[in-house]
Amino acid sequence: MKDEKKEYRMKTLDLKKQFKYLYQPSAKKIESVQVPKLQFAMIDSAIEKDSEPGKSPMFAEATQALYGISYTLKFMFKKRKTNAIDYPVMALEGLWWVEDGNFDITVKDN
Repeated sequence: MKDEKKEYRMKTLDLKKQFKYLYQPSAKKIESVQVPKLQFAMIDSAIEKDSEPGKSPMFAEATQALYGISYTLKFMFKKRKTNAIDYPVMALEGLWWVEDGNFDITVKDN
């Protein structure tokens, strides 16, 4: 008599599909949306004076750290023996602001 192995299906979580209304909004109309509580990996920092995101060493280090953490967590959840979950790592999102409230796109370190 052969041992029957239970077929185990890994759960897949796709937040872009689940929250399509947040990640692929209509380009034809403005809508107010209710954003559910979500967990994020984040770094709170500032770019060096006289720099910009594409040329900032601090920005590059922060981005590498965020993706390193994100992919480490992804593969830890995927390789769990029980309740394994696979999911895509989401795109990097940023919140930007200026200290004096006067944003000028031509001022690179603003």
